[in-house]
Amino acid sequence: MNAPNHSEHSELEGRTVAHSAVTLSQVIMPVHTGPGGVYAHGGEIIKLMDTAAGLTALRHAHSPVVTLRVEGINFLQPIRVGNYVTVTAKLTYTSQSSMEIQVRVTAEHVMKEKVWEALTAYFIFVALGEDGKPKKVPPLIVQTDEERRLFEAGEERYHTCRIDDHSKILCAID
Repeated sequence: MNAPNHSEHSELEGRTVAHSAVTLSQVIMPVHTGPGGVYAHGGEIIKLMDTAAGLTALRHAHSPVVTLRVEGINFLQPIRVGNYVTVTAKLTYTSQSSMEIQVRVTAEHVMKEKVWEALTAYFIFVALGEDGKPKKVPPLIVQTDEERRLFEAGEERYHTCRIDDHSKILCAID
């Protein structure tokens, strides 16, 4: 099954969720910790998430991309020094020039073989043309019921969050 027909960018060849999905992994070292030296600094993990989301957007758009917004970031469980973290990022929705990417972080205590979900968030990226202005991105082709559900939820978020010139709330740009 394909994503809904988006005539505004239908001249571009669509790409599947799997085409641009990214997985990054890293062991948390003392350099990644906050002031206490035991737990990973939240900013370090967010940086990994932004990197994975940015690569996902770049793979989909095949052009420079920038982070527009991060929403729904949830710190679910702490991550300690020595934990092995895995960041997975996948596209859930595309508009004309923006892309919503779901990012999930799991952490593993390798010696105890214990894995847990540590963080989740949605990153919104915009593709840019050579002029530095937003450009059209390929439509997202969804192939499973879960991908369709995520696409529809992303579309709903997209339509409920617009730019407001008075309060300067940044949302999708199209």
